[in-house]
Amino acid sequence: MKVIDLSHILETGMPVYPGTEQASLIKAASLDSDGFNEILLQFSSHTGTHIDCGRHFIRDGFDTGSASPERFYGKGLVIDCQKPYHQQVIGIAQLTPYERHLGETDFVLFHTGWSRYWGTEDYFRGFPVPDPEAARYLSGFQLKGIGTDAISFDPPESHDFPVHKLLLSHGIVLIENLTQLEDLQDTEFMFCCFPLKIKDGDGSPVRAVGIVGSRE
Repeated sequence: MKVIDLSHILETGMPVYPGTEQASLIKAASLDSDGFNEILLQFSSHTGTHIDCGRHFIRDGFDTGSASPERFYGKGLVIDCQKPYHQQVIGIAQLTPYERHLGETDFVLFHTGWSRYWGTEDYFRGFPVPDPEAARYLSGFQLKGIGTDAISFDPPESHDFPVHKLLLSHGIVLIENLTQLEDLQDTEFMFCCFPLKIKDGDGSPVRAVGIVGSRE
């Protein structure tokens, strides 16, 4: 069995969605002065590699506090969205070749290659996103979640977030800011993105991983 880490590290000054308060990890106690180490965490529920729950945009959408853990675990599928479609829009044409697999998987993960820009200004602009037609197509499958190695499922200039709202209204978990998806291309794996159990939580940072093989 091999566990592939698909998460960015949480740290002070890390990239956050424009307009979001910066993450701050403060040393609250130290071995030298207090006899133990402790860090005070101050950041949004949508910081780093994280999930969006329905409650993020849908009034009666599911939340991290009441959702079953099973909702965040299942069979994964990586879809290569780099070539020959390396552009801002992920359309149905990139998805239909995977139609048979889409009916057999729980989580679809878009490998756009955008994680290579993590920590630069380029990460926040021009990233590929699914168009509404592609989102509607995906909502027709029994998916638990959809992930991307970019910062959002809607373009940076969006104000009404149509793709977020469409997918979340169908009970689909959205996972953003993934990384190392190239390690799972053309590979059978299980995916998990367990959130913190936050009361009425609209999202949560996660330690997303892909699990390849078994213990047997």
